[in-house]
Amino acid sequence: MKVFVRAKVKPTEDKNKVKKAILNILPKIKLEYFKEDDYYGYFEGLGNNVEKFKELIRKQAILDTARLILEEGKDENSTKFYLNKQAAFVRNVNFDIDTHGGIFVKISADENEDIDEIIKDIAPRTKHGKIVEGLE
Repeated sequence: MKVFVRAKVKPTEDKNKVKKAILNILPKIKLEYFKEDDYYGYFEGLGNNVEKFKELIRKQAILDTARLILEEGKDENSTKFYLNKQAAFVRNVNFDIDTHGGIFVKISADENEDIDEIIKDIAPRTKHGKIVEGLE
């Protein structure tokens, strides 16, 4: 699996806080900062680990929501979604639409992987708050 992240840094935002927000959710991402113009910049990064993200959505008990978002963003071999920067800064997962310049995340399956299996691993189905095996 490959994980790609991109987040704009607005003029009103602290660059280091945006970086911290990303790394709070996806700490294994290797980030690079790019200056777009005099006012805007952005972070981009690649990685292959979503363990902290998985841990947080379990801790917050939002597996069903996460699965829905991951399935809605799915195409042939990847899924994409946005995370709220302010929530991520305090180590919370809050899915966002890009109206506020959230953190864009794209998870892609490698050649011998199935994106559906990756989604199932990240956010398995639940029943009454418990993970259930074998339900599809």
